Amino acid sequence: MRFILNYRYIAVLLAFFLFSGCDDSFMERYPLDSIVDQNFWASESDLKLYANRFYPTYIEGFDNALTIRTPYGYEGSPIPYGDLHSDNALPENVNRAPMVNGVYVVPNAAGSGGWNWGNVRALNYFLVNYNRANIAQNIKNSYAGEILFFKTMEYFDKIKLFGEVPWYSKPLETTSSELYDARTPRAVLMDSVLTSINKAISWLPEKGKEASGRITKEMALLLKARVCLYEGTFRKYHTEVGLSGQKFLEEAVSASQALMNSGKFNIWTTGDTNNDYHNLFIQNDYKTNPEIILWKEYSSGLLMHGFLRYFLWNQGENVAGFSKSLVEEYLCSDGLPISASPLYMGDDSLQSEMKNRDPRLRQTVCYPGQYALDSKISGSFMARGKGYNKLMPGIRGSGEEYPSPTGYWPVKFWKNDQVEANALQTGTMPCPIFRYAEALLIQAEAHAELGTCTQGVLDQTINRLRKRAGMPDLTLAKLPQDPKLDARYLQYCGYVPSALVREIRRERRVELAWENFRWDDLVRWKAGKLLTVPEAILGMKFNQYQYPSVVVGKDVFLDSRGYLAPYKNALPSGRRFEEPKQYYYPLPTEDVVINSSLKQSAGW
Repeated sequence: MRFILNYRYIAVLLAFFLFSGCDDSFMERYPLDSIVDQNFWASESDLKLYANRFYPTYIEGFDNALTIRTPYGYEGSPIPYGDLHSDNALPENVNRAPMVNGVYVVPNAAGSGGWNWGNVRALNYFLVNYNRANIAQNIKNSYAGEILFFKTMEYFDKIKLFGEVPWYSKPLETTSSELYDARTPRAVLMDSVLTSINKAISWLPEKGKEASGRITKEMALLLKARVCLYEGTFRKYHTEVGLSGQKFLEEAVSASQALMNSGKFNIWTTGDTNNDYHNLFIQNDYKTNPEIILWKEYSSGLLMHGFLRYFLWNQGENVAGFSKSLVEEYLCSDGLPISASPLYMGDDSLQSEMKNRDPRLRQTVCYPGQYALDSKISGSFMARGKGYNKLMPGIRGSGEEYPSPTGYWPVKFWKNDQVEANALQTGTMPCPIFRYAEALLIQAEAHAELGTCTQGVLDQTINRLRKRAGMPDLTLAKLPQDPKLDARYLQYCGYVPSALVREIRRERRVELAWENFRWDDLVRWKAGKLLTVPEAILGMKFNQYQYPSVVVGKDVFLDSRGYLAPYKNALPSGRRFEEPKQYYYPLPTEDVVINSSLKQSAGW
């Protein structure tokens, strides 16, 4: 499904929503009894117009390249920059990942730090008014299904931030007593979310029967599977919440299986194992791509962006590099981890480190000399692109204006296109948002956590992804051993997952890297302390021969083993992670004062 906002609606949208105001703070509530509203809920076009408001909010794509993301701190689109808020990638500036780097400060102002309810109120306002339209019930329900889809997204985001939040089923006014409710208990809260997404699934049209650019049943199924996997595993590993995750894991299996059974999606491949994974993310459109369930389309003169122009630099704020922790988890081409495979060539250079590895590594992390624009092309190509025109990716002191802090340059989503890269705010590269690959990963992990994973499940899920990359199958009869990773789990998380769960988690990290999943995974697995693994804030091993102009101790800093240590001065003692404190964001101080029923998040 593609989404592109029709700009002929914008003037009407602005006029209609003036009465709603712009302030989403907790206590700001605007009157909804204007003459415009009284005459509004009459036709399908009214429902469509109201629903259109939420599409750019929840289906963001590559929009807002220079926006600071509250409360996470990174700048730019959640895809891909959300991974800066994890152990997958490091921003140059530690303040661009304040929670993971232990520098997050409790916000003061009411309605800040993600604790705002304007969107919930606007969504609920639709749900209490849409039946006023004088049209067929199934048409009304299809738009209500879209709103319930967005309400599920909104609440899911808030639950991931704060754990428990108040559940609101109606739009509130300044006199509403519900404004002073406590947080809704997690069991009731998540049952309400599940009811909402189930209703959305029942009301939304199937793929192929929807109006152009609208939400479908299949998108809602993937959202449900994502929510249920999160909740099921969160409950399993966060035993302190005292809730069973089995129901949600079973729902995750059911929703992902429904997508698989639909026959409408597949893993996209041309058989080119060395390029297909990378090429999936840089296509000109996804109209016929069987893997992309939801994507955002851009069009010249209508809706455009500057994503590729600002890729990895954003005026210096999003200078970034992948972590050694991520790179280490890619298997060797024999299907064994680097700690066990005779094919691993060591990491004295990027070339040796990336040799004989899962082909997705070189399609995600820049291999020296790959993905360069034609060096003969002149023009105002973004400065950071100069690093790709050299033999080695740029680091500090190498002459690159925006060097990678780790040397592991991301190339996933990098399109070798001079015109697109020069587009200041006129880029049209589409953004894939929901992938069928995620449904397969959910199916495998939920089965594994339930103890019901068979070889048939693996063959229909994990091994289909591995086939595209040209990797050996994962087999129950011969699960690889990885004592190093197991020891890391034991030391930092206090438990060791089964070999099957460990390998499914590895597959998920590799397949979904740079797509804004990793932080959520660490939280739900109760594995936040993996952020404190030394390799999580290290880069490649420094090779003076390959970087003769770089001065150690001035341009770059190294750890005792010779690896790039970009946070050596900013975090001299490394990262710290406090449990349970850093699994939850704090509420704004003013909100806790205003509403005495609210309790501050644990540890804050």
